[in-house]
Amino acid sequence: MTESTTPVLYHHMTWPEIAAAAGADVPVVIPVGATEQHGPHLPVGTDWVLPERILTEAARYRRIVVGPFVPFGYRSRPGSGGGQQFPGTVSLRATTFMSVVEDVLTELVRSGFRNLVLYNWHYENSGFVYEPAFLVSERHPHVKIVVMEDVNPDYTPERREQLWPAAFPGLALEHAAVIETSLWMHHQPDLVRADLIAPDQPERVVNHDVLPIDARLSTASGALSSPVPASAEKGRVLTEWFVERVVQVLDEEFSHEGGTR
Repeated sequence: MTESTTPVLYHHMTWPEIAAAAGADVPVVIPVGATEQHGPHLPVGTDWVLPERILTEAARYRRIVVGPFVPFGYRSRPGSGGGQQFPGTVSLRATTFMSVVEDVLTELVRSGFRNLVLYNWHYENSGFVYEPAFLVSERHPHVKIVVMEDVNPDYTPERREQLWPAAFPGLALEHAAVIETSLWMHHQPDLVRADLIAPDQPERVVNHDVLPIDARLSTASGALSSPVPASAEKGRVLTEWFVERVVQVLDEEFSHEGGTR
């Protein structure tokens, strides 16, 4: 495989390079994330940095433009993101978030892109990513927009055993735990505060929300299950699985665009 020297990150590109990519119908894949606490051991930018790293890896195999990223998401919930009570979390109300995504899509269409992907990492954004895509599609029916609200690969029983040999806590409780900690360990271990990694779990786990926030649905650390089993090797394997998933979607939806590197 020949490595390309063409920048793939939107914010590293010049306007002529962006215009050329749009003119060639190269898909632009937008990491949609959040600025949210991820325990005492991971950065608050986890939900947009990690998908950007994964998509940069995917760009080694398929011709895509990565970004521009959306760094703010819908408000954190205790049972899936720890909740709004943590310092550092900066959230948007649903209407603001949807307007931001709609404006980003509209601007990319104005720049000439006709193939767009919303690649959402932040659990709470689910349900609010499709609406702006639908509105933009109504105005620009010649544009194809793919919405990936859940970017996770298929965690088969074999994969679960590999990642969580003790027990799989469920994806909602995987906030700041094995998946994200392992990915950081693989991609940028210097930003993991390894000495602060410790097991934690909520006092209550329910399938509904409670307001005012019931702190028992979250944890004192902000990690909703134990990050202790995380490792750089798991992060490498997870990266392969995430890249495989997005490449499959790209091939299925844009087989006539881009191409193999």
